[in-house]
Amino acid sequence: MKTTIDLDEEKLKRLMRMTGLRTRKAAIDFALTEAERIARVESFYREPFYVVPEGETVVDPSYEVAALRELEKPSR
Repeated sequence: MKTTIDLDEEKLKRLMRMTGLRTRKAAIDFALTEAERIARVESFYREPFYVVPEGETVVDPSYEVAALRELEKPSR
């Protein structure tokens, strides 16, 4: 899609130098991609991933890591 916008030329040139991108289009696409990535990460941290209800545990109390590891040991 073609769009006409005013850009900060110095900022665009600095970005192109820092990234090694050769075209204005590539630099703008890079900047948009990075802005989207940052927004997704920030959105991820704003939303609670998983909330353990009060009084509940995440791991089954009968789960015994040491016993499972003993079962995984190769027999001699």
